[in-house]
Amino acid sequence: MPNVLDETDVDVMTESIDSAIDEESWHVGPTDGTPDLSNGGMVNGVRVRPSRDKTVRRGRAAARRAWMWNGTESLLPLAWDADGRVHDGARRYLRKRYCLCCATGGFQPPKCPRCSNIEQPCTRCGGSTDRKKIIPCFYLRLEDVPFPTNVYGSIPCFLPFCQRRGSMGFKSDEEMRLHARSRHRTEYQAHMDSVAANKVDEVTELRSRLDALMSSMAMKNVQDQTPPTAEAPLYVPEKKPQAQRRGRPARRT
Repeated sequence: MPNVLDETDVDVMTESIDSAIDEESWHVGPTDGTPDLSNGGMVNGVRVRPSRDKTVRRGRAAARRAWMWNGTESLLPLAWDADGRVHDGARRYLRKRYCLCCATGGFQPPKCPRCSNIEQPCTRCGGSTDRKKIIPCFYLRLEDVPFPTNVYGSIPCFLPFCQRRGSMGFKSDEEMRLHARSRHRTEYQAHMDSVAANKVDEVTELRSRLDALMSSMAMKNVQDQTPPTAEAPLYVPEKKPQAQRRGRPARRT
């Protein structure tokens, strides 16, 4: 399991600045896309060069716990700088929004790309101008989730150390299988192979029991059909003479 970020290591002031920027983005038009700086480039007249790979100390947090707008728990990956000292607090994911009008999620503010289509804008939300229709995709506290739903059940994951157990189980066996095939592919394949091998052993054992039962029944039938020997003569019960019935004399005509 990944090491989850402790909330005490989060810069609250930086996150508040990001929230203020998101609020101001409603009044500012869209800008050009950010260029790809993976191999370096120019940013405001300053040349940026890619940093060298450096060894990062082990044990740092790799994800941050959050909840989706419907109450589903999730882990947001953290992006660290080249020195491995400063992380972004998963802001790349916390800035994503969800549209309640068309159920489109994962876009950056301020507007929904589907509802704000220039050729055919949405009439229900005024082309994504209704701010109440745009909500964050992820929340850092479960109490802030606007539409919590019961997404957990009583079926645990097959893996003993998976967190989807107990009160965080699955509602159906199909959900557990989908989770296992996507998150624990190698372990789930080994588990299914073990289950198949156990089924083969059970079938073999049941077949051997059935053969033993059939052989015992056959031996019993052979013993029942064996003729008696001279030492043990066959007992034939004597027939009792039947009494003659007395008939009425024929009536003379």
